[in-house]
Amino acid sequence: MGLAIAQNIKLKQSKKQVKTNKEKLSPHDKELMSHLKSLKTELDTIHSSFDYATDEALIDSFIFQNMALNMRYKYYLNMCKERGLAAF
Repeated sequence: MGLAIAQNIKLKQSKKQVKTNKEKLSPHDKELMSHLKSLKTELDTIHSSFDYATDEALIDSFIFQNMALNMRYKYYLNMCKERGLAAF
């Protein structure tokens, strides 16, 4: 029971440290968030395109694009987490 309370307190403290107000974000922070949002849009596009692809070469292309975009997305997500930014 004590562990659950300690985790709840830690969670509340970490939520307080997250930057969510756009006026408080530095230009660098805004750029990171913009990249993250753009990559999310690209990933959504790749996923919808993949669903309708029938050509083997095109399917392979979507798979590789998806892997590359996922790696870039994880990179920018980690950068945002390190800076205490809230992901949308």
